[in-house]
Amino acid sequence: MDKDSEEKLKSRIEYLERTNSWYFIALQRLASLGDLHKDFKLYRDPNFLFVTARKFLKQLLDFQTLAFYLADDSDNQFLLEDCFPESDRDLIEKETRYQIEKGNFAWALRQNRPLVVKNPSLGNEIILHTVATKTRVVGMFVGRFKENIQKIPIEQLNLISIILSNTAYAVENGSLYKFVRDQNKNLEETVQKRTLILENQARELKDKMEEGIVIEEELKRSNQDLQDFASIASHDLQEPLRKVIMFGDRLKAQLSKEMNDKALGYLERMSDAAARMQTLINELLLFSRVGSKAKPFVATNLEKIIHEVLSDLESRLNRTQAKIIIEDLPTVEADEVQMRQLFQNLISNALKFHKKNIPPVVSIQGNMTGTDVCEIMVCDNGIGFDEQYVGRIFKPFERLHGRSAYEGTGMGLAICKKIVKRHGGKITVTSQPNEGCKFSVTLPLKQVKK
Repeated sequence: MDKDSEEKLKSRIEYLERTNSWYFIALQRLASLGDLHKDFKLYRDPNFLFVTARKFLKQLLDFQTLAFYLADDSDNQFLLEDCFPESDRDLIEKETRYQIEKGNFAWALRQNRPLVVKNPSLGNEIILHTVATKTRVVGMFVGRFKENIQKIPIEQLNLISIILSNTAYAVENGSLYKFVRDQNKNLEETVQKRTLILENQARELKDKMEEGIVIEEELKRSNQDLQDFASIASHDLQEPLRKVIMFGDRLKAQLSKEMNDKALGYLERMSDAAARMQTLINELLLFSRVGSKAKPFVATNLEKIIHEVLSDLESRLNRTQAKIIIEDLPTVEADEVQMRQLFQNLISNALKFHKKNIPPVVSIQGNMTGTDVCEIMVCDNGIGFDEQYVGRIFKPFERLHGRSAYEGTGMGLAICKKIVKRHGGKITVTSQPNEGCKFSVTLPLKQVKK
């Protein structure tokens, strides 16, 4: 073998040895990515995440300076969040401005892959790489090398991309956790404030009633406060609740495989509590709008209304194998929507509080108690209740059974009473334990013109 061939063979052997050595190191770095994922799941603070990412990046290449910029969505700016060493902060910001002017910063954002460039004023080469998920740019990584490098193997650049992609998802997930936590805290504070305001107003109104000095103006103010609360509930309370539920579902969808059973339990309880609060707010709104958002009285066929209600409750009727008896229901002047709500609440209660393993039987009968007044009896064969609680069941939020036994918010019968009162009627009930309930609803056939 001639000398020239020996040199070529020797050079080839050295290249293969270097390549083999680098692949061995690369495999070690890939194996260590498990530790990166572990750290990212434990901590949500962006600064800690950047420190962790720096540690793995420095193992890949000989960086002199490592810096992370975060995207500020409010004004489309990038802010330097983390720089190591801190003494190079001014230098990195100056270098970044230069790269923005040259267009390299924007190019790196669009390409979403490493860009190695050289600044004549510094002499050192730098690398720009976007920190992004599939749907959103989180920030930008800027790294300055200690000395000029001839060529970076594509495998190393791919590892850098993997680390920065994981960093982006970790920062994004941390932001979601923080948002959900803050929204939940704000929601609790809002509910507490509104509850305190309402309690104080209720206490003041009670004191004035006891003193016998309640006047028409005070009643108007109280009604206005209730309507204001309805407006607040429909926006200030509903919107954060929707976001809590939405981000709770998103966290469950994205991270359920990474969460332990305890964390999933907490997330499930948070979502259930938010859903219960949303139901309660909707019923509070319905209660407050019985008078303020009512429709005009028109001739209303109660038998037709109840058949519409039964159609809406068809799945529950089939599930419970319920039997419904309808007899002699009149036509009255009423608000059709509120009549539907009234009988839906009464029939729903009869289906809900039925005896175990006994299909519910609900009888709805009408009869005239005078020339211009009718009585509608809604009777069932359910579990009934002790009549000592009659004074409670028509009050808002009153429940005779725990939530674990029967669902509901305690607003249904309070809404019924308010609807009947608006129509100039009266609702009463008689019952005994295990003997069902008999609700009596009296309504005028025609409303008095005011």
